[in-house]
Amino acid sequence: MKNIHHSQAGGITILVSLMLLVLLTIAAVGMSRNSFREVVSSGTSRQGAMTRNLADSGVEWSYFWITNSNVAASGTPLKLKTLKTELLLDDTLAGKMWDPQSIPTSPTSTEYKPNGTLQTDCELPIPAGSTVSQQGFTIGLTAMGKLPIADTSQGVTGGAFRPASGEVNKQAPNLWAVRSDAQVVTGPVTFTHAKEAWISEPVTNN
Repeated sequence: MKNIHHSQAGGITILVSLMLLVLLTIAAVGMSRNSFREVVSSGTSRQGAMTRNLADSGVEWSYFWITNSNVAASGTPLKLKTLKTELLLDDTLAGKMWDPQSIPTSPTSTEYKPNGTLQTDCELPIPAGSTVSQQGFTIGLTAMGKLPIADTSQGVTGGAFRPASGEVNKQAPNLWAVRSDAQVVTGPVTFTHAKEAWISEPVTNN
């Protein structure tokens, strides 16, 4: 009878051990899956933050190059300034967003399409060892007309505002809407973020 008792006890011990082993295995698999999700989530948050920063950089880049005092020699900055000049010369082009890669008055011109091909001068270098394969931003520019100036008196000089004659306020700054679409490509995944800002130029007689 004693041998039978010991045999039953040993079987129960083995069964309990197997159940504990199964539970530990399930717990370990669950923890590993949670860890993997946290790693993926952390990487996604990082790429998202990079994309938001790039969109901000695109707005700042546009603000710098759209100013008359900053002279662009070539590339996309020069195209942005050329686009700005064309938009100022033709009021019918106002209110639409244009791509600096083309001049609106040319037959091949196209309106700006968000998340298009990254402009060469706006594509940023990739750090060594990074999982990112491409990063940069595209820019769209819209002429919004003149920014009204309040609390000003009527003038008599050539550049003054004479509303009684139905003239445009030549001293008012030009108002622009700039859209920056940032892209960060990591493997098969492309992260995008858009930022839009309105920019007014310093007052000129143009």
